[in-house]
Amino acid sequence: MKFLCSFALAGFVALGAAGQAAAEPSALTGPQIGAPAPAFSLKTIDGKVVSLADYKGKTLVVNVWATWCPPCRQEMPDLIATAPRLMKSEVAFLGVDTTEEAPIVRSYAVAKGLPYPQAIDRDKSFATAYDVRYFPTTYVIDPAGVLRARYIDVIGPAQLTALTQAAAAGRSVELVSPLQKKIDATLAAVPSAYGSDAATVEAAAKVAESAIRTAEDLLDQSDAASGNSTDLLRTRAEEATVRDAAIAALAGLTAPPADASLLPRLRGDAASDREQWTAAVDAYTAALAADPKNADALSGIALAAARLERYQLVVDADTKLAALQPHDVSALVDLARAQAKAGDQAAAVATFGQALAAGKSDLDAHPGKPKQLRLLAWAHLYAGRNFAQAGDAARARAEFDQTIALAGQLPPKDARHDMYLEEGQEAIVALGLGAPARGAVVSLVPWTGADLPGSIPNTIKYRLVVADVAGRSVTLRTSGVPKGWVASFCSDRVCAPFRVSVAIPESGVKVVEFQLVPPAAKAPAPKVRVSGSDGAGVSFATT
Repeated sequence: MKFLCSFALAGFVALGAAGQAAAEPSALTGPQIGAPAPAFSLKTIDGKVVSLADYKGKTLVVNVWATWCPPCRQEMPDLIATAPRLMKSEVAFLGVDTTEEAPIVRSYAVAKGLPYPQAIDRDKSFATAYDVRYFPTTYVIDPAGVLRARYIDVIGPAQLTALTQAAAAGRSVELVSPLQKKIDATLAAVPSAYGSDAATVEAAAKVAESAIRTAEDLLDQSDAASGNSTDLLRTRAEEATVRDAAIAALAGLTAPPADASLLPRLRGDAASDREQWTAAVDAYTAALAADPKNADALSGIALAAARLERYQLVVDADTKLAALQPHDVSALVDLARAQAKAGDQAAAVATFGQALAAGKSDLDAHPGKPKQLRLLAWAHLYAGRNFAQAGDAARARAEFDQTIALAGQLPPKDARHDMYLEEGQEAIVALGLGAPARGAVVSLVPWTGADLPGSIPNTIKYRLVVADVAGRSVTLRTSGVPKGWVASFCSDRVCAPFRVSVAIPESGVKVVEFQLVPPAAKAPAPKVRVSGSDGAGVSFATT
């Protein structure tokens, strides 16, 4: 999504210094617009400590993201392009990753050239204080330390500029768009009077539930490029008002409605929205007592129990969900991840095996189909992360290589083609950053993104990433290059044919654009080998 409406047009309405329009519902939880932003102290991937106080007198943009999050990757090119321009006008930027370790973030940051610091929320103190529930989320804090924007969705240059300009002037803004107005109208149309007859109350409560589902469907249509961004927090607050009225009406009945799971399910949703996780588990459990195969209640338990770190309860819920959806790859991956969190690595490995087998069977039945390729690549990616977390680097590398191989079979314009190529490579590089004593780790995948300076046009390009100890020299060479072809390593504004030695920078990651120059246009890419050794004498090779 790309935001194209300027601040002066209909995208936003400026509010006064108090920060809130009287009719706007407040956020359900977390920091409020117009109130002081919560203090924080975080360590960056470079080992420096940053705090909110460091940015006093500047407008601060905090972008909360993750390498595994597709919308985060979607918005990153715009952030990379926009940040330097805004930083010239007393605007500071800070990226915060609340779910991953420094090596994987460093790998991504170096490969993409992120122009501002990246911090790791290791103890989840930032996520707690700022009520981080969705990715990406962008917070804009004014020079006095007041929170002026809390935007959940892909953010574009014009939108970000509007928010920072308002914050610099000590103002907040309210999002206005045709789609948000439609959401507001859908929820406002739910009758507030429920009556007292049981059947009438139940029917009205189901109307309310249906309106909330419609609002959720409309949120999925959010598209900043067409001026139809949505305010998720405001929508959630409006949904809560509608849901609370339905709960009150159902709770006032002397006998339960015909759908005995309706009231506890609504109570579970209400508790989850307010992050009352224990109450949510209890409510969804009551819903299951009335309807043991209710997938919404099972999913609700899995979510709430995970927030409580009651991972065995998550396993129990995900096991039942997987049983409801035999051979469903996503359900099996969710179960495997829960089993790993619960400490049962053997069960996790076995379930990942089932997920991969199911995905391969589906792909075999639909050879070359993007949907099946995407799902299987995703399953291999999470299997690799599981092995990496367990310390099995060799099996992790094998899974990441499978992710890259499957991503390479996707059409280049497929939304997941570049993402899974990059994620697989970043994960491989992170393995090296996490264990530098093992020597250089090298990954080679088709190039994605903008070319490096010095690259040659109209060639077959690959992203070659080397992870090693900072300061170490790594020699790269090629073999198997057909006659008439030229293999070129481009880095630091120069290109070297067939062989190059590179110094590993302080980040521990070196990105090289490896190119194959064909003897004739449209010649098919040959299979070549890149090999070499680092200063410690460790040899490596990749094809």
